[in-house]
Amino acid sequence: MTRVARTVETRVVNPLVCWLLRSPFHWLASFALVLVTYRGQKSGRVYTIPIAYARADGVLVAVTPKAETIWWTNVREPTACTLHVRGNRRPAEGELIEDDAERAELLAAYAGQRRVLARLVGIDTARPTAENELAVVRFTLEDQ
Repeated sequence: MTRVARTVETRVVNPLVCWLLRSPFHWLASFALVLVTYRGQKSGRVYTIPIAYARADGVLVAVTPKAETIWWTNVREPTACTLHVRGNRRPAEGELIEDDAERAELLAAYAGQRRVLARLVGIDTARPTAENELAVVRFTLEDQ
């Protein structure tokens, strides 16, 4: 992604999507997007970003290219965060999944529900090596 595209995404698109997901009109996007609020491990700052998600066995799954994003580095270990899911704020725990078997299972669930996004980020049985370039994050809602 170019520097200009990244700037437009972070300064224009993401704030608009955040507003939408917090509004009464969240249903327009909340079937596929969730807001994640977390504290930066190094900076201590609080960040809120929209991410695409899928549901799998009672958890939410997010997949992102490691080279294009850094938010996933803040959940390398189980980390408390807040999810804004379908109009509701929910405490959760986010964790980067590195176990190959669990990654494969979560990637398959994500690809089954988000086919277009899965192709865009490189989840493809024909190119399994591309999957190593992806961060797979599992979010467990705490009040389930």
